[in-house]
Amino acid sequence: MLPEVLWILGLLVLVFLPGLCFVALFRLIDYVADDELIARVENGEFRSGSPMRRTAGSRTERAPDRSPPAGERVVCRACDADNWDHADYCWNCLEKLSG
Repeated sequence: MLPEVLWILGLLVLVFLPGLCFVALFRLIDYVADDELIARVENGEFRSGSPMRRTAGSRTERAPDRSPPAGERVVCRACDADNWDHADYCWNCLEKLSG
């Protein structure tokens, strides 16, 4: 009798525990999304020193470190930025470059 009860109890735990963890994760994400600290970061009150952090308009204002020479240049049709001829995507607007 006891092994059957333990087996059924274990089966119920294995069936319902992943679903409960999934629901708890979404509740936690919903709770954290309304956090005041996250709202302050999204509003730009904190500035990161990370080189990966960029504002939306900074990409068009910043040119690449080296411009390609005239023979190795491909011009983007969307934004008229100069790109290297071996590039697949524009450095400025990330549009696909035609070969």
